[in-house]
Amino acid sequence: MMKQLSGPITERAGGARLRRALAVSTLALAWASALPAQAASYTWGNVKVVAGGYVDGIVAHPAQQGLFYARTDIGGAYRYNNATSTWVPLNDWTTPSNWHEMGIESIAVDPRNANMLYMVAGMYTQNWDGNAAVLVSSNQGASFNSYPLSFRTGGNDDGRNAGEKLQVDPNLGSVLMYGTFNDAAQGATNGIWKSTNSGQTWTRLSGFTALSNDGSGSGVAFVTYYQPSAGNGSATPTVFAGVSTAGAASAGTTLYKSTDGGSHWSAVTGGPSGQYPNHGQVGPDGNLYITYGNAIGPNGMTTGQVWKYSVGGNTWQNITPANPNNYSFGYGGLAIDPKKSGALVVMTMDRWWPGDTMFRSTNGGSSWTDVGPASTRDPSLSPWVKFGAATAGFGNWGQVAIDPFNSAHAMYGTGQTVWTTSNLTAADSGQATNWTIGANGIEETATLALISPTSGVPLISGLGDICGFVHTSLTASPAAGMVSNPICGNGTGLDYAKSLTSKIVRVGTGGSGVYGAVSTNGGTSWTPFANQAGSSQGDGTVAISADGGTIVWGPKDVAPAYSTNNGASWTSTGLPVSTSWQILSDGLNGNLFYAYNAATGIFYASANKGVNWYTAASGLATGGKATTVAGNQGDVWLATSSGLFRSTSSGSSWSQVYSGVVTAANSVGFGKAASGASYPAIYLAGTVSGVSGLFRSTDTGSTWVRINDNAHQWGGYSIVVGDPKTFGTVYVAPNSGRGIIYGTSPN
Repeated sequence: MMKQLSGPITERAGGARLRRALAVSTLALAWASALPAQAASYTWGNVKVVAGGYVDGIVAHPAQQGLFYARTDIGGAYRYNNATSTWVPLNDWTTPSNWHEMGIESIAVDPRNANMLYMVAGMYTQNWDGNAAVLVSSNQGASFNSYPLSFRTGGNDDGRNAGEKLQVDPNLGSVLMYGTFNDAAQGATNGIWKSTNSGQTWTRLSGFTALSNDGSGSGVAFVTYYQPSAGNGSATPTVFAGVSTAGAASAGTTLYKSTDGGSHWSAVTGGPSGQYPNHGQVGPDGNLYITYGNAIGPNGMTTGQVWKYSVGGNTWQNITPANPNNYSFGYGGLAIDPKKSGALVVMTMDRWWPGDTMFRSTNGGSSWTDVGPASTRDPSLSPWVKFGAATAGFGNWGQVAIDPFNSAHAMYGTGQTVWTTSNLTAADSGQATNWTIGANGIEETATLALISPTSGVPLISGLGDICGFVHTSLTASPAAGMVSNPICGNGTGLDYAKSLTSKIVRVGTGGSGVYGAVSTNGGTSWTPFANQAGSSQGDGTVAISADGGTIVWGPKDVAPAYSTNNGASWTSTGLPVSTSWQILSDGLNGNLFYAYNAATGIFYASANKGVNWYTAASGLATGGKATTVAGNQGDVWLATSSGLFRSTSSGSSWSQVYSGVVTAANSVGFGKAASGASYPAIYLAGTVSGVSGLFRSTDTGSTWVRINDNAHQWGGYSIVVGDPKTFGTVYVAPNSGRGIIYGTSPN
């Protein structure tokens, strides 16, 4: 029996029995044979969304046609394969302990050596993140050597749109310079650093004292060499640095110059005031072009300018494109055409209405053409970029590159994707430019929820910023675009009715105040919640009973509630308000629901469809992830930093699985059973026998084999879900923003 709840949550009757049950037992599996290094041949790929996040830098190599690199803020870097028009991920080898290195702050190439590639990797300057590293490749990113830095960088911080902060001396490839953020907590390391041995070691330039160390601005926004100041084979003496701090912007001293290779620096006066530099490049006409905004970006700009500085003449000129309608925006991306003196493009930033655009000039900024309004756009490679509209927009926060071998070919990255054209120069004669999605191979989304129903589509996802998808195919971006009615911001919770798999529920954020929806046809169409359970922000997790009749939702700002009419009305469960609820439905019994509070380690259960709840267990590990098993009643697994636990009694008692061998678990999921096996295949993201990775068990956790390798780590793993329809298929959400990974195996 259990105590019925009308007020505070109470323990199940019989506290002594509860405490005895919670004396966690260990399965009789203390010792086992040595763990194989690899279970089987696994093939890994991305579930196709095509991009999805911020591509905040694109670099074209001047010495090899078709060689481009792109960086993302949370999903690593990519190299463009010109033969297949696809992007190849370069950082999938990143270990879970170095997850933050999936944020690429800057990329540099050696103009004299097409094989050399450099990048600064580190996601946040905050003190909870790890120190950054310089990654050096001598084979275009096929492999890297990593050289640690003594400070943190902000690949996903405000100001990540600036650049490039890392540059190779165009006359002497062993010399590099890198400019840091203006971080308040790392003042002793802020500034410009120099390497004279191809990035292996670095020295802070004591002569550069332009940063204020007050946390304002983006620090050193860009570094650029003036190549004509030296001959080939000798170090370039003249170097410029854009300084993005509040003090520099106010004083109009945002450009600094060194004529001795960085030993001494002085401000170049005469530029704009009240503006933060964003990008700076020297053109073949001898001018340094710079874009500016009145904030560091990528958000917050309300004004901006474009200037050029004559290096030889030491003069400034404001060349900002006309803004006849007085729109509110700044400037970000910049690309110089090295084949045409005076030809360049600049990108607006934060022009939220009527939308961002590109301006092009062929005469050094004396006149400009607005490329955006006359452009045509084909989003068929990733239809979701229309965001439910009839046509695709220009995109926002654009960072741009012009092909140094073909003036008509250009590409720009946005907060969502990459667009490319082969007729940019058509704008010079007033003709339309034609753009297609150029992001094939880039997969950069933060995955927040995944389900693979026992029948129907292979996968349904909840994603950061772009809501989520019903994936009818793993190899093509869904033709229907992202889930709609409503289109949400973050898709945070998903579940399906285990005995009625066509019924699915989802919740998230945004959605114009509608935070959830129900589908009765496997995700083909959705009916939004008519009532939001009193929540003003949505979010959280959600579960639907096995029979599809009841939904329990735990929003972030109100107590969990249940609905028996598909969200038309809600009743409070009596559970407390928490931002850490994991709401689950039982895998078989339509009456059973569970609620694990990851902040407190308390596990609650309801035997009457969420009406009344009892404390099934307390004292469980905090910060874990709970999962139920489709087709099994009362079967709950809990992945924790201290190991993997299982309950077969709806959470009232727990046993540790393979104690001493499975020492940590991030997530556990279940897929189709192996031939001859009676229990679903178990997929584990965690640590087994001292090895961190992805593992599979076909014998209910008695033995485990690793299924990924060191080349496929993606910075770690936050969610793992097996496919219940195909044995061996598993879906993985990396810790970073590398989209959704799936693996298949012939055995």
